[in-house]
Amino acid sequence: MVEGKESVLYALPFCAGTVTGIFLCGHEIFYSAAPYGVAACSLAACMFAVTAVILFRNRMPGVMRDVLVLSAVFLCGLFCWSNRSVTDISEPSRHGADRKNAIEKATEPAAVWLKAGIDSLPLSDYGSNALIKALVTGDQSDVPASVKTAFRDSGASHILALSGMHLAVIYVILSRLMSVLGNSRKADSARFAIIICSTLFYSIMTGSSPSIIRAFLFILLRETALLTGRKAKPVNILCFALTVQCALDPAVITSASFQLSYLAMCGIYFLYPALRDLYPAPVPVLKKIWDSAAMSIACQVFTGPLAWLLFGSAPVYFIITNLIAIPLTTALMPAALAAVFLYRMGICPGFMISAIDMTAELVVDCLEIICRLP
Repeated sequence: MVEGKESVLYALPFCAGTVTGIFLCGHEIFYSAAPYGVAACSLAACMFAVTAVILFRNRMPGVMRDVLVLSAVFLCGLFCWSNRSVTDISEPSRHGADRKNAIEKATEPAAVWLKAGIDSLPLSDYGSNALIKALVTGDQSDVPASVKTAFRDSGASHILALSGMHLAVIYVILSRLMSVLGNSRKADSARFAIIICSTLFYSIMTGSSPSIIRAFLFILLRETALLTGRKAKPVNILCFALTVQCALDPAVITSASFQLSYLAMCGIYFLYPALRDLYPAPVPVLKKIWDSAAMSIACQVFTGPLAWLLFGSAPVYFIITNLIAIPLTTALMPAALAAVFLYRMGICPGFMISAIDMTAELVVDCLEIICRLP
């Protein structure tokens, strides 16, 4: 991977090019044929800049070479968006919600089986089944309106909506399970293949939301760095994943989920370490509480302004909400997954069902109490 500063210099102009493409191809002052012209011009200009750098890199000043390289990256982002716009014009159904590729169809039986398994758990309140189904699969269709309101008003909407946090839980579980393979080269390769295939399958099965794909790219880049013996620098992972995701689907840059997901990761990578180190508590329990609070503050600092702009509100008690809801839901997800498999085999112990039931009800009760705070 390239150095952190260089990765930032490549990611930012690419995204800037994509945003410029949105304006040029979608603004009403331009004709409907604008995407064709922008695509042709940006591709030609990009090829010219790249050719100039390759042919004259030893003859031109370093500043000019850098300008040409950054211009090529910007033009590449511009071409990606304009090319997508051309595709939408020529094949309007290509990006439609009703069109599913073979991979998405292949994951449907697993998704149906998992949802049915969660619904079959003998919990005291079906609202708990619906909550678990939303946390694990992203399906909120059966979640009661009162529960959705509690999550929204308490500032826990990011927990109820399937996001990168949920895939991170799956990743941690897989990593710990794969630790039994050892540290040999074959074990590392097997670990890489199992983790990447499993997280990719889960990402597709749950709908491939922008935040889920972002999390998968982070996992892929981190595991690739570990397998190849390279240092997984956070800024490199962040910028490379941003560039790849925008290149694969330029329209994702307009998604609120995409924007909030990357802003949250910026808070975790750039602000959280400084906040975490402000409280050198010798007591492990207090230190963990402070770490969780610091992460909530870091994420909120970066995502709060955009959330206010998009939704017109900001949670007041977000620290309390995250300190309570995140640990409970993090424990609830793997326990529920294990219970589904055990219950289908007829060997799920009753105390496990009771614990899951109590935890799901506790999450909702705590959030409802937070909503009633002045």
